Amino acid sequence: LLKVFGLDLHLWDNMGFWDNKYRPFSFFDNDVVVSNVCVYSMDMVVQGTSSCVAQISAVGTLPEYRRQGLSKELTEKAIEWAKSRHDFFYLFADKDAYLFYEKLGFTLVDEYQTRAPLAGKAARSGSVKLDVARKDQLDLVYRYALDRAPVSGTLGVLNDKLLIYWCLYGLRDHIYHIPDLDILVLYKRDNGVVSLYDVIGSEISPFSDIYPYIADQRDEAVEFFFMPDRLNLKSTELVGIDDNGTHFMGNFPLANARFIFPMTSHA
Repeated sequence: LLKVFGLDLHLWDNMGFWDNKYRPFSFFDNDVVVSNVCVYSMDMVVQGTSSCVAQISAVGTLPEYRRQGLSKELTEKAIEWAKSRHDFFYLFADKDAYLFYEKLGFTLVDEYQTRAPLAGKAARSGSVKLDVARKDQLDLVYRYALDRAPVSGTLGVLNDKLLIYWCLYGLRDHIYHIPDLDILVLYKRDNGVVSLYDVIGSEISPFSDIYPYIADQRDEAVEFFFMPDRLNLKSTELVGIDDNGTHFMGNFPLANARFIFPMTSHA
């Protein structure tokens, strides 16, 4: 992972959050991994139904071992192992890999992000920014992750250890605790636009209850990186996402709908 993707998972692993649902399929040359494909078994809610879903990720081969069919062989082995255990597959790919996955039976689909206007205002007190470098605050995040409800009943994710991966890496500076609502909110803002990545709690509050705690007078809009069907929004639009490279294979119930996989479901 470090050589191919520049991704070091030691922090996640050393802190005890490595997930055994993350299953690698690898070729070795002596004791060196030269090609790898992972299947992440995802606990999801799809159209109100609990599902076990396979995400293909961490697909890579060292440069000197490429063009030998290693990734193809490993992906086929991974799919064969996973297909009887999962309801469908999904993955995210770069454009140069689209044809590769098409030949393996995957279908490229569009994703759509929900956007809503905001009337900016001063924030209410009661939102506490968390620092996951502190053990007590990381423990708090994990307790919420273990007891979370899916943020969406249409397409929601429940994997607690994958959420911790995001909190330790890409979203570590954007985690806020709102004790009054008993939730965590992962968000950031840029030029008047709030990017809302996840809402974590045993019950999901309406956005009208959440927003006062994260508000800013300069806010103009909010973009949701998940399907916000449980947030009781009133005025929204759907915006197509360019080049997300989302593929699926199997019986994906939302294949013909306008959807988005939650950002925190990306392994």
